[in-house]
Amino acid sequence: MTKLSISKRSVFFPVLCIGLFIASCTPREVPVVTPQGQEAVRAAAATVVYECNERLFSETDAFKTIEGYVPELERMGVNVLWLMPIHPRGADEKAIGSPYCVQNYLAIDPAFGTMDDLKHLVNTCHDRNIRVVLDWIANHTSWDNVWVTAHPDWYEGPSTADETGWADVTFLNYSLPAVRDTMKACMLYWVKEADIDGFRCDYAGGVPLDWWKEVNEAIASLKPNAFMLAETSDARHYDAGFNLLYSWSYLYALEDLYSGKGSFSALQSSSNSEYTATPADKERLRYITTHDETAEKAPASVFRDAAGELSAFCLTAFMGGVPMIYSSQELGYMNSINFFNYNVMDFSSPNATRDAVAAIVRVWKQTQDLRGGDKTFGTLASRVPYVEYVSGDAALLVICNAANSEQEVKLPMRYEGLEMTDLLTGQKQTPDAVMTLQPREYRIYRI
Repeated sequence: MTKLSISKRSVFFPVLCIGLFIASCTPREVPVVTPQGQEAVRAAAATVVYECNERLFSETDAFKTIEGYVPELERMGVNVLWLMPIHPRGADEKAIGSPYCVQNYLAIDPAFGTMDDLKHLVNTCHDRNIRVVLDWIANHTSWDNVWVTAHPDWYEGPSTADETGWADVTFLNYSLPAVRDTMKACMLYWVKEADIDGFRCDYAGGVPLDWWKEVNEAIASLKPNAFMLAETSDARHYDAGFNLLYSWSYLYALEDLYSGKGSFSALQSSSNSEYTATPADKERLRYITTHDETAEKAPASVFRDAAGELSAFCLTAFMGGVPMIYSSQELGYMNSINFFNYNVMDFSSPNATRDAVAAIVRVWKQTQDLRGGDKTFGTLASRVPYVEYVSGDAALLVICNAANSEQEVKLPMRYEGLEMTDLLTGQKQTPDAVMTLQPREYRIYRI
């Protein structure tokens, strides 16, 4: 390899090459620079979340089955295990089987196991440096929750607007100190009794911000490194103590790109817009699907196949944020999933898609040093985006084909003729200036 300062040959060419750069900047390569600093710090994050739908693992003793999967989670680079709601579901005449319809905040669904089973799972995760967080539904309860009859004044009543769409639940009144204190005590119970490391807070916008601030401070006093994720894009929740918010606009733009309806520039715009409202010490959760999204549409309708999901996951991880894997995604499962019901899958057998997810995360973590450098987005073709990080004389180049067809693309001129390491295979090579990418293919190079 010819020694060459990548930092000088990145998006900033020597003065003598300026004219050549302008002439060669065709629609196939449209670089946009993100300056080093706040965004670079975010990009160097190393947290990987796994959203665990217990009903995909077993119809009985789910905690024990999930515990057996922890070594695979570790191999995939996961360090936060998010358990979807573990509480008993409402079972009255209004109930529809939703796990987000809580009957008892201090109990565990018997199908999942016992408190001791949960503690054992948490301890096993902690032994492997994986934090465990619970899904928490603070806004509403089932109609057969004991509070409904014991404290009917704790509720806002059937005229609540959201109840027109969520008839199986009734909404709590957070203007009452008793409601605020009791719900906080319930959350702290799991931190104290089961050593839980934080919460993913469902429909966070339905609860007052001042209450979230109070709760987050109380949790942080017990768990200084608590993981607090709010299901909202509203940046005001950062001030309430959450360190991570959702990225819905990014997801929808990503789906449009991979389904052929949208552009990479729209995806980039969504990403930038979300991070403009994100403080430097906070983050956005980034995902290619969730339990909600997979319930509404089959992944195949967006990504076509597992290769499409892998390409989208690779692009999402390297664009920045905290990547999340939804259980079933790593198996390459392409059908929709109703998370109200059991749909037990084979998590124990070898799986090539899971191996590929693990490889992407491995490379993502190994390149943390480079992801602290200058970041550039661009396209090599209309549906072939790339992400580039430059730090000193080293660079990271991620290319993802979002199209379901072969794409012939030209490397950015600054990399032509350079020896690179394919980080997915470990092989050194000098790629051709013009390369053919297979449908949904992705490549990760270190220069």
